[in-house]
Amino acid sequence: MEMPPSVEIKPPPVAFFVIGMIVFLLGCIWPVLMIDDFQNELEASSWPTIDATVVALEVSIYEYQCGDAQSSDTCREYLVNYHLRYTINGTIFNVEESEEVSHFESRVWEVDYPANSTREIAYNPENPEHFDANPQHYTPFIAPLMVLIASSLLSIMLIIGGIKNLFNTSDSHQISSALEKGMLPQSNESITFTYAKGAWGVRIYDHPTVEALAQKLLSFSCTYEQIDTFFTASQATEENSSTSEDRIDLEWLNEVNQMVELHNSIEKYNWIQKANIGRIILFLISAIFAPIALIFVLPVWLTYNALPWYGWIPVWGTLTPLGLVFITRKLISEFGKRIDQGLAVTLMEFLNNEEY
Repeated sequence: MEMPPSVEIKPPPVAFFVIGMIVFLLGCIWPVLMIDDFQNELEASSWPTIDATVVALEVSIYEYQCGDAQSSDTCREYLVNYHLRYTINGTIFNVEESEEVSHFESRVWEVDYPANSTREIAYNPENPEHFDANPQHYTPFIAPLMVLIASSLLSIMLIIGGIKNLFNTSDSHQISSALEKGMLPQSNESITFTYAKGAWGVRIYDHPTVEALAQKLLSFSCTYEQIDTFFTASQATEENSSTSEDRIDLEWLNEVNQMVELHNSIEKYNWIQKANIGRIILFLISAIFAPIALIFVLPVWLTYNALPWYGWIPVWGTLTPLGLVFITRKLISEFGKRIDQGLAVTLMEFLNNEEY
């Protein structure tokens, strides 16, 4: 059964621009909602500071049912009740406040600011009873800032992709048109199977037509080892043959391509190679986060037996990629067994002039 050649559908450049702008605008929603709180914190950062005595401190924990009827769960809410005393220009101020905090913040209060300890606060010089117990506390704004940065980078990448598509060269269009028809780009250069290794171990063959054929074989789930075996056997056949029928030239490459087009196959987009590249990327991510977790996060955990939400980022950034690398090792092995479409065997039969 002959499969029709696959046609790659590319979205128009305008789609990249529109999606990029939508991603950017969505990323701006959370930061915009936090602007007022940020301005208040920024204003408080200019207030004078003073040491206040923690007269009393109590951390209350409230448990309540959260979730829905199908997946109910128990959530916790932490409330810090504190009594601060401080003196400004001879006037003593006693302030009792309650503040809803995270689990980590409650541990910071308990460990660093127990009763009879001192805590630096910032107070409004025009109204000293108005104070900020956490001066220059910008941690709540990290998450929306990260969202804004990530959405901005993603939107920039999409816009750049749209620009590249917009200014595609005519040669690229011709090659794409040829590939869409199942043809290979034609090059009169001397046929060679030499290659260089690019990023992540991806092979790039020196000859354009050989490179296009190799990419097609990869898309039919052939491995680099199988492709090497076929190319090496083809060269050996040419060297040992006294006829011109086994000569490796542009016509021979086109004949191989025609045989591949007739192969009853559904393209798999070379999942094995992509999975291997993904494993390398995951390992690099883990290697980047591991020293951050050891140097900065571990001491915090040993001190408070808790971590702020952003402290878990390097922890999960270290452990999750390693877990995925281990899992994908087995998956890649299964991929190799299940998605092999028999093209490698057909190539060798073609080389030996057998029926296929």
